[in-house]
Amino acid sequence: MYKEDYPWDVRVEKLAKALTEAKYRVTIVARNLDQKPIYESSGEFQIRRLPRFKSLPRLFQKLFNFPLWFNPVWIYTILKSINGASDPVIIVRDLPLVRAATTIARFRKAKVVFDMAEVYPEMYGSSAKYTNQSWFEKIIKSPSVAARYEKSVLPRVNHTIAMIEESRDRLLAMGVPANAVTIVSNTPPVDKYNSQRHHHTGEILRIVYVGFLTELRGLDLLVEATAHFIKKGYAKNTIQVDIVGKGASKKKLIDMVQKLDIEESVRVHGWLSQDEVDELMRNANVGALTYRVCGHWNHTIPNKIFDYMLAGIPVLATEVLPIQRIINETSCGVVCRDLDPADIAERLEYLRDPAVRQALGECGYQAVQEKYNWETDKQRLIEVVSNLHQHQRLPS
Repeated sequence: MYKEDYPWDVRVEKLAKALTEAKYRVTIVARNLDQKPIYESSGEFQIRRLPRFKSLPRLFQKLFNFPLWFNPVWIYTILKSINGASDPVIIVRDLPLVRAATTIARFRKAKVVFDMAEVYPEMYGSSAKYTNQSWFEKIIKSPSVAARYEKSVLPRVNHTIAMIEESRDRLLAMGVPANAVTIVSNTPPVDKYNSQRHHHTGEILRIVYVGFLTELRGLDLLVEATAHFIKKGYAKNTIQVDIVGKGASKKKLIDMVQKLDIEESVRVHGWLSQDEVDELMRNANVGALTYRVCGHWNHTIPNKIFDYMLAGIPVLATEVLPIQRIINETSCGVVCRDLDPADIAERLEYLRDPAVRQALGECGYQAVQEKYNWETDKQRLIEVVSNLHQHQRLPS
């Protein structure tokens, strides 16, 4: 179950493909705000979207697609999706629809796995701190309401998948049994870049960030750090920062770049094609994760850190707990003080040395080959599902 439109989400697709490869029949149940066909096959798994309401006003389309656990459109679609299945397992991506799954499971003999990709009480709390919310957002994204709802549904699920150790430890502190939690992280397959990694030469820094552009991502800190770096006496053409994505902070970042007069050094691209992103990744020699330290980031992990590591480029990050722990464990990058552009600039100076970048990048690449890869995580996922039920398997 995925509360957004599909395609596309990298984690949802990885889970679906992994279970298909393990000979399970897989259906992705997704929102249908884009009014796409209700049924679709990827060739590997099935996609079943919520019914279309093309004749209705857009407001009603949004209402019928809204991911409330008691929304009858969601409940109807889930029931139709598991109709005829023997001992189905319902994997729910994120918190809002968990109770819908557990309610259905009570009378359909289904098992429920909660994929806690984001810790919603922490995410809502952090978002409220750094964004201007409307009265409606304050109601539907209340951290306290999310915390109560989460506490009520956790005992009702059969298993919870956490993204990272810090998220798992939070669940254990809440009383969730250790044997009911498994870490399945956001790691890449080892062959994502065809086992090629960056070879570092020269002192010109080429920094990349790809993702959403929001206040929580701390990209303004990276832009300001670039200005600090240039003020130290380095030419503008000795550092190139490419920021790729869309989000509420895009205009602010563009305005900052213009105000600081560093347009030669920083480019805010907006959204690019996958080929263009791949080209930027190939040319980059540093990967940026200058996130603001908060409860949200301290309980999840961005897949970008592992992509940077696999590409053989060092990670430039702030003191976010899971990211800092992985960097310290693997020696794959440098950690900067939170909210301190001057400190980020000092780390940029350190990363000018190609030998330093090569050593850090090699450590990151080896860590992905040996530990932080999807081949390892998907085995944990398959073990969770296989332990939950005696599911009818497809013939080998």
